[in-house]
Amino acid sequence: MMKSFQGLAFAVAGALFVTLPGTAKAVPILIVENGQLLGANNVDVNGTLFDVRFRDGSCITLFSGCDNATEDFAFTDSASAQAAARALRDQVFFDGVEGNFDTSPALSSGCSFVFCDFAIPYELTFSSAVDSFFHQTFKNFNDNIQPDEIVTDVPIPRDFDYTPDITETFAVFTPAGTGVSVTVPEPSSLALLGLGLAGLGFARRKGMWRKG
Repeated sequence: MMKSFQGLAFAVAGALFVTLPGTAKAVPILIVENGQLLGANNVDVNGTLFDVRFRDGSCITLFSGCDNATEDFAFTDSASAQAAARALRDQVFFDGVEGNFDTSPALSSGCSFVFCDFAIPYELTFSSAVDSFFHQTFKNFNDNIQPDEIVTDVPIPRDFDYTPDITETFAVFTPAGTGVSVTVPEPSSLALLGLGLAGLGFARRKGMWRKG
């Protein structure tokens, strides 16, 4: 009987370990086609998961008209856009089996040079002269030239098209999966009970085998 309870205890402890908030994290999935980095899924920005794609175009064409920051942008202040830029640096642009995306910026979609700027819009400004957007930029450099940087860039006109520029593109973030924020789930009581009963059953079978 004691061994049965020990099996149950180990099963419940194991379930708690793998399901408690903070003990499980989604791993970013790089989107690579023909050796070119197009973006990534499940990028963690301040505890919320996003999908990101690197796309050329203008703010107007890529961000639902680029006329309402709250509705059009995934991040609406400098700090959160900066966190997104850090997430690109730390979780997406690294050298690995799929490609040397840190040391070879030209392998990224929208770029074909020794460095590439990825713009993350977060604020709009409207004036009689020109309507513009503010953005944080992750600057991915060839590491033989200089270290990567995250900078607050000057405002850019909403209709400025990055397509002809071999060093500039947008990082378009959207909530991961079904269009809603994804968080690590709380432990399920039913799941814990099921795992505990499974551990109890395993311990009982083990005792029966030894008796046989």
